Amino acid sequence: MNLNIINNKSNGSLISPVKSYDNAELLKTTIFSENRNKSGIYRWTNNINKNTYVGSGVNLAKRIGDYYNESELIRNPRPIHLALLKYKHNNFSLDILEYCSKDKLIEREQYYLDILGPEYNILKHAYSLLGYKHSEENIAKFKLKKISKEHKELLSSIHTGKDVSQETRDKLSLATANYKNNNPLTAEALANIRAKTIEREGVAVTVLNTQTREVKNFTNQTEAGLFLGVSRQAVYNAIRRGKPVKGIYLISK
Repeated sequence: MNLNIINNKSNGSLISPVKSYDNAELLKTTIFSENRNKSGIYRWTNNINKNTYVGSGVNLAKRIGDYYNESELIRNPRPIHLALLKYKHNNFSLDILEYCSKDKLIEREQYYLDILGPEYNILKHAYSLLGYKHSEENIAKFKLKKISKEHKELLSSIHTGKDVSQETRDKLSLATANYKNNNPLTAEALANIRAKTIEREGVAVTVLNTQTREVKNFTNQTEAGLFLGVSRQAVYNAIRRGKPVKGIYLISK
């Protein structure tokens, strides 16, 4: 085994997390409640092969919650996402390595990346794309795109961790909108998006009125949302979280 890996594993045993959750599935509710509106550094550990991932979040509960969103894990197949899909959350533990202020997140995340060398981290620089390798197919697509010099500078300022003003962020938003207007999606891309949307929304759902015990069946989440007067996303969230809509409507697949 590489000496650096041995050293990193050894360093990991010297770390004393401020919070530890040995089963990320069973303790999911506790994880969210104890880390709401707290910023800091977290570590996922695969309890089967001991591989790890280090990350940070301004709101740890919200950031960690993304790892429980299966559609997000599938949409963005990074190593940690693929591992969570394969081994499931009950085979992972989660540590909060430390809580820190928002302005220290990059510095502290980099500290743990350097001493722990987490196997699931593609990027070895906090909040950076350094070290990331795109597929040849994606590289070919990128070469066809033309991004303005101003847009590049704005993107660079954000990815290098600079303190970016709201004015700069507004410029980036405008530049992104202009880019999308000048580079519309192909018919094939639109068809793929439409197909995925239909697939996602085409799940039949049942709505139970807990007061009247009336049950209604719908062919998809959008249809249920129209009946309840809420968005499809609200229906999706209600199913995922197991919470009633408007306090009385329980939705299930």
